[in-house]
Amino acid sequence: MMSTTLIAKLLIFSLLIISCSSSEIKDPLDKYEDSEIAVKLFPGNISIDGIQWNNFFAKNNQEMFYCQQLPGRAQLVSRVFDGKKYTSPKPIAFDTIYNYSDPFVNPSGNHLIFMSNKPYEFKKDSLTSDFQLWQSNKKDGAWTEPEIVFTTETGVGYPCRTNDGTLFYSLRPKDGSRNSNIYYSAFQDGQYGPPIKLPEEINTIDKFEGDAFIAMDKSFIIFASFDRDDNMGFSDLYISFNKGNNKWTKSKSLGMSINSAGYDGSPFVTQDGKYLVFTSSRNSPGENGFFNHYIVRFDASSYK
Repeated sequence: MMSTTLIAKLLIFSLLIISCSSSEIKDPLDKYEDSEIAVKLFPGNISIDGIQWNNFFAKNNQEMFYCQQLPGRAQLVSRVFDGKKYTSPKPIAFDTIYNYSDPFVNPSGNHLIFMSNKPYEFKKDSLTSDFQLWQSNKKDGAWTEPEIVFTTETGVGYPCRTNDGTLFYSLRPKDGSRNSNIYYSAFQDGQYGPPIKLPEEINTIDKFEGDAFIAMDKSFIIFASFDRDDNMGFSDLYISFNKGNNKWTKSKSLGMSINSAGYDGSPFVTQDGKYLVFTSSRNSPGENGFFNHYIVRFDASSYK
């Protein structure tokens, strides 16, 4: 029979193991649970006054994906939380020639959809260098060679995929202007259906809508828009709620606690719905300065 002292020591050891295991899976963003206004995300670690944008997290926010500007091109990077901070950016380098931007990653962190200007033959004997949507899967610790998702004649970007496989994205107009709108395609029989435009409650005729995040259950959408009458800066974030059958509530600005006089975009809401992460040029010198990542405690229902 074990002594009382030995039993006590074993209990203490077990509690320590449980405590350590719990701390390893703790959400790294919970340090911001009291942030009622937007603050920099991990300043000096993630937010470094650089030129980087997008925010998508996987594995209970243990891994982060975004886009980083290099001389002459943009690349995708990922970072893993080590218990105190996120590790150095690890390039997802499919090549060193073309641009890669706006990554969507699934919650498990093993499926990427992104935009790239890799050449692709979308018509017989016709190559396009417009941005198209590509995808890659992680197998044996490495990302597979990108495959085209589908192609358009005018360029497409800002992908976001929901639980039922619906893919949301933005299409550029044929006139070449920046006045893109947000569309979606249902996933059936192993492929995406035709593009369906979101209604006028979200899309305008002559302004930019894009850079959207859609809740995994499709209950709401947050997107960036330029030049609206209530814009506080160059671009602001707006929210709309899904009423079903492609009917949505009139979009509403996220307001002064989130939007700023700079560029605000690349929204991401964590899977538990507790935090909004986005990129912003606020407090940056000049119109085209640096971008940082910001985080704020979030409750989508408060905008209904």
